[in-house]
Amino acid sequence: MTMQRWFRFTASLSLAGLSALALTGPAQAATEIRVAYGNQPGEPVDVAVKAWAERVNEESHGELQLKAFPASQLGGETEVMEQARFGSPLITITAYSNFMSSVPDLSVLDAPYLAKDFDSKLKVFDSAWFAEQEKKVEAAGYHIVIPNTVYGVRQLLSRDPVATPQDLSGVKIRVQNSPMYVAAIKAMGAVPTPMSLGDVYPALAQGLVDGVENPLPVLYGGKFYEVVKNLNLTSHMHTVAPFVTGEAFWEQLSPEDRKILTETGQEMAQHLRTLVEKETDKSLQQLKDAGVQVNEVDIAPFRKRAQEEIPKAFPQWSEGLYQRVSQIING
Repeated sequence: MTMQRWFRFTASLSLAGLSALALTGPAQAATEIRVAYGNQPGEPVDVAVKAWAERVNEESHGELQLKAFPASQLGGETEVMEQARFGSPLITITAYSNFMSSVPDLSVLDAPYLAKDFDSKLKVFDSAWFAEQEKKVEAAGYHIVIPNTVYGVRQLLSRDPVATPQDLSGVKIRVQNSPMYVAAIKAMGAVPTPMSLGDVYPALAQGLVDGVENPLPVLYGGKFYEVVKNLNLTSHMHTVAPFVTGEAFWEQLSPEDRKILTETGQEMAQHLRTLVEKETDKSLQQLKDAGVQVNEVDIAPFRKRAQEEIPKAFPQWSEGLYQRVSQIING
């Protein structure tokens, strides 16, 4: 065999081998989905998401994988939501009030004093009203993967004790820079002061604000109790947050993958609620041990003010929206 014929022969063998590989096909690569959230490693959301990733891997036999990105590694909430809407393979936890510009009525779910407890609030997700909102969310380019993750009950930590809305007159309370949270604190009788959470401790120490509201684990974790010593159990928000992806990406997934994400997502939501409740009880005791005075609050006058003031703050809502959703939850 001449050298030229040898090269032709070996080239034929190589092509045959490549053809065989093409016919059998390589193993299909796993679908990887990034899960983005601002919570720090070790917080309940982080723990629950990582357990969710394990369940998804197990149920999909490794063909569907979730990768956790805590501490806003992929950007802020608005930035990540836009990435999702434009088709990136990611899921993020957000607030219902962040739909204010695209699906305004859905933001009512973050309104203060809408529910007395989580069991009541979770009823809304089985309602015809919520099903209507989900369709509008999809039309806006998003898909709600998990609607009902319990995030926590928001309480008020302040310099002076608070028992009535009148006690908050002229009192500056830090809030996140969100129209809903600004309106909520204003409806409660206080002066809302938007700022980042990282600026709250020095602001409290310098007297720039008189209090801060958040779930108990956040209030304890921020060490705000070192500066202000009154915890007022206003329970002004029972926060439930959705995990959201883009509708374009969701449509690319197989029905089997969607089912796995939805069903294991509900397991995750229940797990997260357990973690949040356990951490809340722990934080309450830690605050007491740190010398914080815990004040029980008659929330009836606060609820009455919210029912009157919140609908007026959002003229873009449907007529009677707050009352309608409150009836679904509490009726």
